[in-house]
Amino acid sequence: MPARLLICAPLGLEAQALRAALGRNSVRRTGFGPRRSARSATALNGADFDLLVVAGLGGGIGEGVRSGDVVVADEVRGPDCSVRCRAAPELAAELRRAGFPVHCGPIRTTRHLVRGAQRAELARTGALAVDMESAVLARAAREIAVVRVVLDTAAEPLLRWGTPRRALAALARLHAVGSSLSRWSPTAVPHAPEEVF
Repeated sequence: MPARLLICAPLGLEAQALRAALGRNSVRRTGFGPRRSARSATALNGADFDLLVVAGLGGGIGEGVRSGDVVVADEVRGPDCSVRCRAAPELAAELRRAGFPVHCGPIRTTRHLVRGAQRAELARTGALAVDMESAVLARAAREIAVVRVVLDTAAEPLLRWGTPRRALAALARLHAVGSSLSRWSPTAVPHAPEEVF
């Protein structure tokens, strides 16, 4: 039986890009950062779904991860615990078939924007990308999938001249990822949750 997906996007612009591909009522905006995500996770506890999909933009920290690349989490690492994303191989395969440059590996959720030396420090843990919401939203889900389009990297930091151009390109790619999510959703199969620690 196909999984019932609940697709969440932290930012309004991310939600708009996904809704343009998936339909107006198909994406829930959860808010930027850990505090708003915690409130949304509490509100989602009563929702009826099998698989929570968090989709949006993120920061690239892994070697070879570039702005515009798509990172699918096989594990979401947070300050308190880590959760395996068991749907990651199938989702990454769908996105590769669609022609996206896809990396599959850990995504680290942090409490603040990551800059400078902290990027390299987190990259040494094996994480490919960072966000500020996914591990917090995972509290509301039996199973989670996470897709992040990379906006900034060490070579192209967030607060630089090229950011507006890269943001527009990343949002366009997120819209295209939304179309792939709609193709993938009928084949998504819910798995039992697996907390790492």
